[in-house]
Amino acid sequence: MKLNFQQDVLVLPGAVLNHCGGADAANLRVLLWLASDLSLYSKHKQLAKLADCDVKAVKEALRFWQECGVLAEAEEAVPTMASVPVAAVQKLAEKPPKKTVLRRADELPNYTSVELAEMMEKRASVRILINEAQQILGKMFNPSEVNVMIGMLDYLGMSEECVLLLLAHCKRIGKTNLRAIEKYAITMSDKGISDSDAMEEEIRHAEAMHEFEGQVRALFGMKSRALTGKESKMLSAWLSYGYGIEVVRMAYEITVNATNEPSVAYANAILERWNSENLKTAEQITARMEEERAQKEGKKAEKSELGNSFDTDDFFEAALRRGFRERRED
Repeated sequence: MKLNFQQDVLVLPGAVLNHCGGADAANLRVLLWLASDLSLYSKHKQLAKLADCDVKAVKEALRFWQECGVLAEAEEAVPTMASVPVAAVQKLAEKPPKKTVLRRADELPNYTSVELAEMMEKRASVRILINEAQQILGKMFNPSEVNVMIGMLDYLGMSEECVLLLLAHCKRIGKTNLRAIEKYAITMSDKGISDSDAMEEEIRHAEAMHEFEGQVRALFGMKSRALTGKESKMLSAWLSYGYGIEVVRMAYEITVNATNEPSVAYANAILERWNSENLKTAEQITARMEEERAQKEGKKAEKSELGNSFDTDDFFEAALRRGFRERRED
């Protein structure tokens, strides 16, 4: 009888045998996964997922093996397995040298097929990432697509969990082409997003914006044309004001009544005014409009009694509509 190592070998210090009796199942699973890739030492969430336990159990397991002397600190605070030559452990956990994070680049660098094969063989976390990514997007990756996945890790500095969150988000919004996802990932990296918490926050905002944009498009009849940069900023501002589609629809109706056509810019002026007056809900806006209407009718009645039919409010509204038409003609 012999051990069938095939392509994967784990290196563990002999001291592990002396402490197996005091280790629970989670302790052992954490240690085995850590032996497969020492970079997991600082990735508690990912290690918890691999070892089928929670983050608290991971931290307890790391503390257990440190107290047993199985885990120790090597030079430069790199975690290593005690009783094994540091050079051997570093070779086991070897990862490609960290490259400068790309900024304003069109695409990630290309790895050769040999480099990709070596990474897949040496790094268990990469193999797991590729498998889960394929499940999310529902397809088998070709070498070029595997290249994109590894580039996100080693060039953009994203964690495995961060990459998976990004892929799931892209699938939800219908963005499944890896080259398109690559450019999206570079944009995220340019914003300084590389960990799962920052990615989750960015995704919440992006998906809210995606849904809101679809609603605004339908309301204003934009069809499939891309938003201009100015329009995108306006929509983002509306969301930041706390306005949902109900309030935007109110501004839309005022716009069409005044100009006889939809205009994002005109609606934006209305929404900016409401925000400057701290009107945040449809109810508050309706109440203010009714108040202004009552004031206007009161002024008209007063002027009528004085024999003056000239209404300055009507004059300014007419000027506003005239200015809008002139801008469109220009």
